[in-house]
Amino acid sequence: MFSGIMSVLALLFSVASFAYVNYDRRVKLLLRPRKGDWCVLDRATNGRETIFHGIIEAYNHSSRPNAIRGYRFWIDNNGVHEDLESEMAAISERNDPPLPDEQETNELFNVTPLPIPAYTGVGVRLYAIVKGVHTLPGNHLPITVEIEDAHGKRYTTVVNASQTQRLISGRNANS
Repeated sequence: MFSGIMSVLALLFSVASFAYVNYDRRVKLLLRPRKGDWCVLDRATNGRETIFHGIIEAYNHSSRPNAIRGYRFWIDNNGVHEDLESEMAAISERNDPPLPDEQETNELFNVTPLPIPAYTGVGVRLYAIVKGVHTLPGNHLPITVEIEDAHGKRYTTVVNASQTQRLISGRNANS
């Protein structure tokens, strides 16, 4: 009798352990806008476009490592869905005047694949081009960011991109 109960309990614990391990191995990314003004809009050099760049946080809530394999951005311009142009970008900056020991800084945006280890988070640098002129409700433009992971699942978050001072002064100069 005792050995029969122990066998049933061992089987139940094995099934529960197997179920938990499989549940924990599901792919789960969580996207969050970084607190503060980390997403901004800046004037493009041609004056007809606006550059969106910023940082969001991606957290991997799974015991499996994951990777970001694609980005998509869009806005709702007065009820019209508008996709933004985006691709992997590298932006180099050099201080004026350059210091003797200083190297130019190189930042990568929309990196693919961007690996995310299990149970950790990473800062994801974003970059997209907004075509044309848009009204900014409340001095920010809501931009929807969609990220596709290595398993084909898509995750979205909405960031509020604020104007930089260069964008504000450039629009006032054009008025």
